[in-house]
Amino acid sequence: MASFTDKKLNKKTAEILLAALIIARATAYMFSKLLLESMGQFTLLGIRSAIAFAFLVVVCFKTLKETRKEDVLYGSLIGAAFFVVMFFDLAGLKYTSSVSVSFEENTAVVIVPIMLAVLHRKLPSKKTVLIFIISAAGIIFLSFKPEGFEFNIGDFCGMMAAITYAATIILISAVAGKADTLRVGIFQVGSMGILSLIAAVLVETPVLPSTGTEWIYMLYLAIICSVFGFTLQPYAQSGTTAERAAIMCALNPVTAAVLGSVFLGEALTLKGVIGAALIVFSIVI
Repeated sequence: MASFTDKKLNKKTAEILLAALIIARATAYMFSKLLLESMGQFTLLGIRSAIAFAFLVVVCFKTLKETRKEDVLYGSLIGAAFFVVMFFDLAGLKYTSSVSVSFEENTAVVIVPIMLAVLHRKLPSKKTVLIFIISAAGIIFLSFKPEGFEFNIGDFCGMMAAITYAATIILISAVAGKADTLRVGIFQVGSMGILSLIAAVLVETPVLPSTGTEWIYMLYLAIICSVFGFTLQPYAQSGTTAERAAIMCALNPVTAAVLGSVFLGEALTLKGVIGAALIVFSIVI
């Protein structure tokens, strides 16, 4: 039986789907920060990924029966890469604000073209450079505070998340089309879960969520942020380029800022509105 991901995405559809995935994952910062108050980062990621993988196995059982070694190999590689990204992401949330981590991680929008230029020994086009400059300016406007930047261990982790996320975006683009992207996404989530649970046993004292509210947060992270947000990224990127995928990352701090304004009472300043507008403009041009 053919997977729905056998259907080739056109560029517009791919980028709409990728934008939706990034927005969904951006909602994870707030819930992850709350859960990190009562559990370790590896435990959180392990339980979240395990629930997501179990859900995917049940829902996608028919397509998993046709699994090939390429699906497992590429899914495991991408999952290992995302495990490193999420390690730095969650470590950063322990020491600094969710908005700061979101801003720092998504400087991947600038790092990706630099990495591609080095790998391909070819400079990006003038239009691509302009788009990245507009997007980067938008992120700065959105995240800059009058008191300036305070760089601590959390910020260092945020920047490491950016570097590893940029490398992951390029990796996904490199393997797109070489295997079934849905099955790759499923094994990606599964490998993240395995690596995280091993790390949790080795360096933490694993605990389950202890309240109904915490379980709601965990299930949201598993179903919305992992099942939807992570699993379909290889499929979405198969219809666009690594450069465009990096630009879509800028939607992450926009979403974080809006959520902070609506749910956490954080003021969205005029600079923030200008930054959000610049980011949206960089995506649509």
